[in-house]
Amino acid sequence: MLLSIFLFIVLLLIPDFNLNASPDQDVPDIPAIPFERGEVVFSCNERSPNQIYIIGMSHRDTLTRANGSNTVKSQIEVYRIGEWLIQNRGLELLLPEGFFLEEALDEKENIIKTAASENGKKVSFDTKTLEEKLGKDNAYINAEMLLMESHSIESQQVEDINLYNAVREKINLLEKYRNDTYESLFIKSGLDYLQERRSAAMLQKIPEVIDSEYRGGRIKNKKAIFTIGMSHISGIIKYLKQNKIEIYSPAFTPYDDYLSGVKLLENNFGVTIIIPRTLADNRELSRLTRLDEIH
Repeated sequence: MLLSIFLFIVLLLIPDFNLNASPDQDVPDIPAIPFERGEVVFSCNERSPNQIYIIGMSHRDTLTRANGSNTVKSQIEVYRIGEWLIQNRGLELLLPEGFFLEEALDEKENIIKTAASENGKKVSFDTKTLEEKLGKDNAYINAEMLLMESHSIESQQVEDINLYNAVREKINLLEKYRNDTYESLFIKSGLDYLQERRSAAMLQKIPEVIDSEYRGGRIKNKKAIFTIGMSHISGIIKYLKQNKIEIYSPAFTPYDDYLSGVKLLENNFGVTIIIPRTLADNRELSRLTRLDEIH
């Protein structure tokens, strides 16, 4: 039973301060994110000119690539949140989990289109079009890819390919040995560690990537959207609240401990974490991803 619950969480995947329930409560000159779009679960340093907006995601099944019961609806909400941030906060850079510049291919080895609409013209997909595009089982597409296509937004890689591949290997092993209790628990401990290292690596890479894009003149401000699976969110909030990252190696493994400060905070970034409305209202998902433990 515990292994089944863990696999469910894994398959959602393949991040002195003022902590408020919403970044907009005390900032009347900045419009609030519409309630129907999603919920802000964490924010800090909202007045800084450098800002990162983290959006929690519900992905397709890691192994089968099939949509879950809430995947399409929450992906539409992610698209709308991203669109709202582009229009209201001047966002020009998108940093998606699982995105690789040199290997931007979908599951059928088709090149993922990263250039936006023709001639740089921004468009907005209506809900019916989004449902049709995101609901296809024979083609892999997500909210981030649709934002790239429709809104001329730059995209860059924050994934560490070695950690990414190591995580996928552990997920496959866990599926293979799911009926072997001892072996599966050992694999799970390694997967937990690698997922946390992967999440931290992406988070730590963000300031460098944003600075590079800004200095290169490809974006006009040091702001970005970072999309990542829901199961990473509680860990990211823990790092931000403590202003440090502490990841310890499991026993009897060859891994190393990782201890560091949080580079986003060291570089004076404000952080806002947004959960799409469908996911924010799902109490069971909040429990499984430990978001219900956040105060």
